[in-house]
Amino acid sequence: MRAASLLVEAGLLHDAESRLYCAIYHAAIAVLLTEGVEPRSHAGTVSLLGLHFVKTGRMGAEDARLFARIQKYRIESDYGRDFPLTPEALREDLEACQGFLDRARAIVAEALD
Repeated sequence: MRAASLLVEAGLLHDAESRLYCAIYHAAIAVLLTEGVEPRSHAGTVSLLGLHFVKTGRMGAEDARLFARIQKYRIESDYGRDFPLTPEALREDLEACQGFLDRARAIVAEALD
């Protein structure tokens, strides 16, 4: 998250989007591991979040939608350099992803208790 924030401030928006995805991807993996679930692909991660956490009410549907959207933006940012991004949009994504990370940390902390 810190790298993404620094990259936004430096105007490196595509790189910031990629770092943002990495932050929530690793958080999502940690959440899934609390249930002994390990996805085989990045695409499978959002499906497993939905199945094991959204359907059970432990995460909101907005978390799964956010993850899927940031995943899509990361692909566009990494491989489609003409993908339009603005500093304002990235700051909104930073805020939303921080919320995702906070909720993920709470789930992991609960599992460790």
